[in-house]
Amino acid sequence: MTSEKKSRIAGKYILAILIICIIVIGVVVWQAAPLLVNPAKKASQAYLPPMSLTLIALNGTQLVLNQTDIGSLPSFESEGGLENSAGALQDNANYTGVTLSTLLALVGGMNSSCALNVTASDGYNMVFTYDQAVEGLNFTTYNPVNGTEVPYSQPFTMTLAYYKNGVNLTSDDGGPLRLVFLGPQDLLTDGHLWVKWVTTLQIIPSVLDWTLVLNGPNPYNMTREYFEAGLSWHNATWTDSNGNLWFGIPLWYLVGFIEGPANTTDRMEFNDTLANEGYTVNVINGMGTIQSFNSTYVAYNDNIIVAEELNGAPLPAPYWPLRICGSGLTGSEMLVNVVEIQMTNVPGS
Repeated sequence: MTSEKKSRIAGKYILAILIICIIVIGVVVWQAAPLLVNPAKKASQAYLPPMSLTLIALNGTQLVLNQTDIGSLPSFESEGGLENSAGALQDNANYTGVTLSTLLALVGGMNSSCALNVTASDGYNMVFTYDQAVEGLNFTTYNPVNGTEVPYSQPFTMTLAYYKNGVNLTSDDGGPLRLVFLGPQDLLTDGHLWVKWVTTLQIIPSVLDWTLVLNGPNPYNMTREYFEAGLSWHNATWTDSNGNLWFGIPLWYLVGFIEGPANTTDRMEFNDTLANEGYTVNVINGMGTIQSFNSTYVAYNDNIIVAEELNGAPLPAPYWPLRICGSGLTGSEMLVNVVEIQMTNVPGS
């Protein structure tokens, strides 16, 4: 083989190699082009398991998102955790998800005349004010080390989380989507607010906050949110003579919440022994009117209801915020505008 022929063959090999290199480089550039144009695009794509989230605007317009839709939205990451009703500190971790503000903007957003109803797959739901859902304000906060109540100075970011410490939320953790409360101070919030297995975010007309004062051996100021959380497990209904449906919590559950140290692990566990010994339950309204009941009559009586809803909506005036009603009461015993429940003449106190 002459040197000229060898040169020609070598030239062909070099040309072939150059062509292959050009093709490979072209493919790489083509694949990377979206990232060069928008470096955050691929970084914002989260791998998520199958899920569905329904967003409902104030006018009833609905938008259903799946895991691809949610994973492509801008993500938010920060620390958060909760303190449950027994005082245990739980789920203090790093969470990643989509802020409520980002999600609600997809259906027009919400303003100060609106509230947000968050519903879970098991029917549990919580209603949040505009100040809470959008502004991140009006929460009770706790030290993440010892659980003592401490004030916060920076707002929270309510977020629908899909990652906990960088891993998909399991069902045990409230996944695939869980409502979490994240903030730069790493403070804990009340556990009943952390809705698990979220399936629906619905913008509704605004609600007014209120607090029910519970006075007894173990006093407690129960917020609207806490009361509504209790409705998911301890509820009763009564239909009056006009066909109106009243929905609330039996009085005896709320009394069990404040009976004393015997109920530290489950504050709504009723103390039969104490009730049989006898004490007085006073229900007080905003005008100072008192309706009294004996503990033996209140005990396990689902026909005395502290109602928060009338025909599926918050109580209007003059009933707001709560009314005591039910088939176990006479008309004169059904106080409106209930603001306090009090235990008196408690044995041993």
